[in-house]
Amino acid sequence: MPAQLLGRFLTPFWRPARFSQESHEIYGAVVAQSRRPALYLDYGVPDTVTGRFDMLCLHMFLLSNRLAREAEGPARQLGQQVFDRFSEDVDRALREIGVGDTSVPRRKRMLIHGFYGQIDDFADALGAGDAATLALKAGERFCRLAATVQAGRLARYMIAARDRLLALSLDDIAAARLDWPDPVETH
Repeated sequence: MPAQLLGRFLTPFWRPARFSQESHEIYGAVVAQSRRPALYLDYGVPDTVTGRFDMLCLHMFLLSNRLAREAEGPARQLGQQVFDRFSEDVDRALREIGVGDTSVPRRKRMLIHGFYGQIDDFADALGAGDAATLALKAGERFCRLAATVQAGRLARYMIAARDRLLALSLDDIAAARLDWPDPVETH
């Protein structure tokens, strides 16, 4: 009997993290948008592991920014589940590229810290719709974009994404009906 109690107590630590089906679908939509070829071909973001991670973080930020505007508990819970799914994916990706088990937590913390840095860099300017400041920040953050027309284009894309996500209901977001702008058409 004590072994069964101990097993019940420790089981949550051995099970993989569980996420709602909605969070899987939402995260999939975020990943798909972050991999749109135009972001790399037309916006000057390097098509590298780092560049792709930066675009994933950018789109996670845009979604998180939208969900943070909801006063309801379900939006926060959903946002946390999507973020937890993102965090799990970072962990998996690090292991896939050969980062050793003992180094994964440290590297993951560094990458997640970069995500929070992006929030610090972009939140105020995005909230104000300040394309010039967003372009400056994007140019500083994404290496090939410094002081280029591409940084301004990315800033306008971010504002368009913010506006389109704000227009969605929480039900639309929960159903993974994310209305991202087309990066090819955003000027």
